[in-house]
Amino acid sequence: MFILQGMCYSGKTTLGSILAREINVPFLDSRDLFQRIHGMSETEYLTSFGRDKFCEAERETLKQDFGDIVLSLGGSACYYPSEMDSLAKHHTIIWLDVSFDEIKKRMEAEGNPRPIVYFGGVESFQQLYEQRRLLYPLYTTIKISVTEAQDPTSTIESILKSIYK
Repeated sequence: MFILQGMCYSGKTTLGSILAREINVPFLDSRDLFQRIHGMSETEYLTSFGRDKFCEAERETLKQDFGDIVLSLGGSACYYPSEMDSLAKHHTIIWLDVSFDEIKKRMEAEGNPRPIVYFGGVESFQQLYEQRRLLYPLYTTIKISVTEAQDPTSTIESILKSIYK
């Protein structure tokens, strides 16, 4: 199985669905998995139960037997070391490393706020980005640097080349 990790707006869902088609396995987005397990969206859960309960629920979604799939992982999964260690032992984790400026552009272009949980005294989105850039490498098998000029097809080519070296 291949797991795509990275900040929100890094392209995990878009690239994950393309990668899954390329290698002929199912694709699963962790947001959909969360909805299936907990009966509501991440945003609804966070609003209804608060940050601590949301984090517990998010951790539970990582304890599934995913089988042979491509999984787009929620950006905050890197805060759950035991779950990430387990995933890293059994799966190839691909970090989509996208610059902060590009993430901001994509976020503004989408215009649809996503549930973002701030951990450990982090007070801004840029601080969150910088904190996670220190955590993602801890569980990364393959790092893919994604540039503004890079289209999904060329990013998928980079991923496939890295997987099948």
